[in-house]
This record gives sequence, C-alpha cells and structure tokens, in this order.
Amino acid sequence: MRYLALDSQFAKCEQHLKDTSTANTEVEFFFTQYLLVRICAEFETRIKLLIERRCARTNDSHIKTFVQKSARVVCKEFKIGDIKGHLGRFGDDYANGFRNLVDQQLETVWNNIYTNRHAVAHGVGTQMSLRELKDHYEKGQDVLEAIALALALRPRELKNL
Repeated sequence: MRYLALDSQFAKCEQHLKDTSTANTEVEFFFTQYLLVRICAEFETRIKLLIERRCARTNDSHIKTFVQKSARVVCKEFKIGDIKGHLGRFGDDYANGFRNLVDQQLETVWNNIYTNRHAVAHGVGTQMSLRELKDHYEKGQDVLEAIALALALRPRELKNL
C-alpha cells in the first residue's frame, strides 16, 4: 500500500532542503511536522477503509452503517495496542494474528509516528528529522499490511487502497 501523494511530498521536501541547503534547520522541522500530520491522516483513512472493506462482506445495511460510523471514531487512536484492541472486537484470532505480525521494533516505529503527531498537534513539536520520519513511514507500511492480513482481506478487497 503506497501513497503516491505522500511519496511525492517527501521527494519535494527533500529536494527543497537539498537545493536551499536548509537541512537540519527550522525549515526541515516544519516539513517534518507537516508530513507527520499528513502521514497520520493517511494511516487513519487506510485503517478505516481496511475495517470497512472487511465488514462489507455482510449484506446487512445496518451493520455496514454501524461499522462506517464506528470506524471513524475508532481509528482516531491507532497505537499498536489500540489497533490490537480494535481488531479484538472482531475476535481474539484477529487481535492475536495482528500481534504476531508486529514485532517490538515495528511497534516502536509506528507508535513514534503517532506520538510525535500528537506532540505537534499540541504545540510541543517533534525532535524527528525528515530522514527519520521517512524511515518510520516506510516501515509503517508493514503495520498496514499486518492489519490487512489479520482481517483476512482478499486481494479484490485491497484494490484501490
């Protein structure tokens, strides 16, 4: 699951820092904060879509509506423990399947994105460099893949994510 818009924004920021020799300055700090917010928005959207796609298998329109409305709220908090809890609402097998796919290093990387975005939103800022954020973002793709695997999503359910 690649996000071409985010990949493009990273490339533009990196190129700007290179062209203007502003790496390790306030400019990089602002780019990093902006991209933290964008990454979290994308991750929230994708988690919500993954859950909705799994629930789309039912023909019950009321269940679908419930899931769509609930997923919006649930996906606002998405540390690894939160995701495991959300998947556990489907059943312990989904929660445990997810947990088995996410090691401690991946959990730390993923949670750092969420925690740093939270710090930015509350005016504290972040100490991450753009390079560190890009590395975390790249590794974060593995968490989204783990969610899709835990939900046992079919290839056609993963199209156009």
